[in-house]
Amino acid sequence: MSENTETRDDLRNLQLVELDILKEFLRICQKHHLRYYALGGTLLGAVRHKGFIPWDDDIDVGMPRPDFRRFEEIVKEELPEYLHYRNFRNTEGYNHYVPRITDSRVKVIDESAAVETEKEAWIDIFPLDGMPGNKYLRKFHCFRLLVARARVNYSLFSTNIDLKRTNRPLHEKVLIAAGKILPVEKIFRTSHEMKRLDRLMQKYSYDGSPYLVNFMGIHKLKEMFHKKHYGKGADYPFEDIELRGPADYDFVLRQMYGEYWNPPDAQEMNHHHTRIKR
Repeated sequence: MSENTETRDDLRNLQLVELDILKEFLRICQKHHLRYYALGGTLLGAVRHKGFIPWDDDIDVGMPRPDFRRFEEIVKEELPEYLHYRNFRNTEGYNHYVPRITDSRVKVIDESAAVETEKEAWIDIFPLDGMPGNKYLRKFHCFRLLVARARVNYSLFSTNIDLKRTNRPLHEKVLIAAGKILPVEKIFRTSHEMKRLDRLMQKYSYDGSPYLVNFMGIHKLKEMFHKKHYGKGADYPFEDIELRGPADYDFVLRQMYGEYWNPPDAQEMNHHHTRIKR
C-alpha cells in the first residue's frame, strides 16, 4: 500500500470517528429540542459533496448561545463513557475557546502549530452570538472582538496558531511576525484573556439581535449574517444522516468562500495538518 493510500485511509477513518461523535451530538439536540446549524466546511461538504469534503478533517457545528448554555448543562449526563465534553473551564490544559466533544479511544497528532500536540479525535461546537442592528455599534463591537481574540491567540502562540497556513491577510501575517519576536505568551495570561473574550462575545442577546456571528470560526467576521439568512434552518444530506444548516446556504457560502463550487488550492486541503496516531 502506498503512503498516499495510507494517508487517505487514515483521513477517512478519522472522518468516520467524527461522524459517530456527531451522531451523539444530534441525538442530544433532538432529545432536548436544541437548535444547531452546520457551519463552515461541514456546511460546504453537505451542499457540495453530501458529506465530508474529501480532504477535510473536522466537523463544525454551531448553537445559538441560549441553546449552547442549555447543552453545557446536560451534555455530561448524556454522553457515553468514551466521549467527553471539553472546554476551557472544565478541562485543565484545554487551551481553546471553542469547546469540543472528544473520543478518548482515538488519538490524533496535530502538526499545524509550532509545537506538535497529541489530541483526542473531536468535533467543534461553536456558540453563535448576537450582533447589534446599528451598523456603527456593530463595527465597534467587531473591533473589540478582534482585539480580544488576538490577545487570546497571543497567549497561546506556540500551541494554537497554525503557522503552516499561508493564505492569510496582511494584518494577520504582521501579527504573527510580531508574535515570533515578542514574548507574547508571557505578556498575556490565557485564563484572563479567555474570560474577557467570553464576556465580550455575550454582550448582545442572541434572540434579541438581528444579526448573528460565529466569531471564533476560522473566517471570523465573514461568518456574521443577518438572521434572515439562517432562518429556522433547512436539512441537508451528510453521509448517512441529515444535518440542519442555514436556510439560505447559497448566500452564506458565497460570503465565506466566494465561488464555493470550485475546489480550493492544494494548501487549503487538510489545513489542520492532523493525522491519526498509529
